[in-house]
Amino acid sequence: MTTLVLGIFGHRSDAILAIEDLKQGGITAKDISAVTKQKTTIEIISHDTGIGSPESGTGNEGLFGTARGLGVGLDMLSDSAVAAGPAARKLAGADTETDGLAVSLIGIGIPQEDAVAYARHADQEHIIVIVIIREEEQRELVRSIFDKHQAMPLKGG
Repeated sequence: MTTLVLGIFGHRSDAILAIEDLKQGGITAKDISAVTKQKTTIEIISHDTGIGSPESGTGNEGLFGTARGLGVGLDMLSDSAVAAGPAARKLAGADTETDGLAVSLIGIGIPQEDAVAYARHADQEHIIVIVIIREEEQRELVRSIFDKHQAMPLKGG
């Protein structure tokens, strides 16, 4: 059965080290995603780990994207999620300050209460690493790697 395991990281370096350890532990890059609201952070994580190209969502390119970027910079618009990996298409572009990211997380199978908490973390510029596991035995491996690299608790972020 395919399930998801998520980890929250406060620092880009912790997320990168966790992803590298996951890959060394047998989790393939195509089964790892990352999401946050900082585009540069996702670009660096993507480049350093090979989990996939960063995506910023529909409408974030071209003239509209430039206008939106200016609005975000001037605090006129809320920020949106940037993601890399297999979950990127479903999560990129989701609004992090409203329920957009939470709804997108629910759409990939995260329970509503948890999805809201994860979205809150992303809005605080934390990095959410999402791992697809195909065997239940992989869950403990992923959890231990997340713990080793200072994954934050879901609640209390």
